[in-house]
Amino acid sequence: MRAIVFDEPGAADALRLVDVTEPVLEEADQVRVRLLAAGVNPVDTKVRARGMIVSGAPRNTPGCDGVGVVEECGPAVTRVRPGQRVAFCFGGVGADPGTCAEQVVVPEAALAPVPAAVSDEQAAALPLTWLTAWEALFERAHLQRGQSVLVYAAAGGVGQMAVQIARSAGAQVLAVVRRDEAAAIVSALGAEVVVQGQPDAEAVLHDFTDGRGFDIVLDTVGGGVFREGLGRVAYGGDLVTMLAPPEDVDWNAARLRNPSISLELMLTPMLERDRRRLKHQAGLVAEGLARLAGGRLQVNVEDVLPLAEAAEAHRRIEAGGRRGKLVLRIADPG
Repeated sequence: MRAIVFDEPGAADALRLVDVTEPVLEEADQVRVRLLAAGVNPVDTKVRARGMIVSGAPRNTPGCDGVGVVEECGPAVTRVRPGQRVAFCFGGVGADPGTCAEQVVVPEAALAPVPAAVSDEQAAALPLTWLTAWEALFERAHLQRGQSVLVYAAAGGVGQMAVQIARSAGAQVLAVVRRDEAAAIVSALGAEVVVQGQPDAEAVLHDFTDGRGFDIVLDTVGGGVFREGLGRVAYGGDLVTMLAPPEDVDWNAARLRNPSISLELMLTPMLERDRRRLKHQAGLVAEGLARLAGGRLQVNVEDVLPLAEAAEAHRRIEAGGRRGKLVLRIADPG
């Protein structure tokens, strides 16, 4: 079968399309999936550039998000069957081969059935960003109806999901973006106010909560955005970050607000092979897919490229300015 691999960390040109041995089931609860499409995320470019999060095989295949058709099931598999279309977030960070391949082996616990009304491209683009936003808002910050939510980099994959999740939960959302085009996107997704570096941005941020600060601040950028977010969170509020806090944070100043600081990495269940948590995440993915099927959620797929152009997808992500997700088409459903 064909797969995208890289032998050593490096630039996007390190990615190559090669023939590799087809994967085989090694555990009773595993499923072999023939992949139809794979979502491409910033984390894929980071592990390619810096190395896998955990030690991997001599050849590494990137990609966490995938959708495909079940080909073979282990003897302990009970929830999915051959011929069924499934979506998942699993692999691609070193412990297990990723989704930029024609086939992959995945634990049944990580799989969510895909409704007929959801396209391969939509299903491939959903899992990682949806899970990150959901876990950040509900499992870290315990989002409640009526709360105020500040979403940084709201036009990014996680940001777009966070805006929609928060609005559907009855929260008030202020989104921070960098471009006019991005402002239009997040406004269409439900953000009540969008800040884009306008001269009165400080006043807009202040007035949105009457100077009280935000109940929840979501940081998908890190660095200076994390430090700024600490100054935006309300007394006793929650700041959730996708990245490690910078080393030069003035924690004494932050303590005056008594905030809760949470770290969000939805890859942990995969890295720890936690079947119970993977099953929980698969249930969340199923919820996202159901919302897509029912028209209650949008996933913006900006472009679909063939598997052979994985390096181009990585270059586009690293260049920034994306309006939506990039997806690799691996095979047709036929």
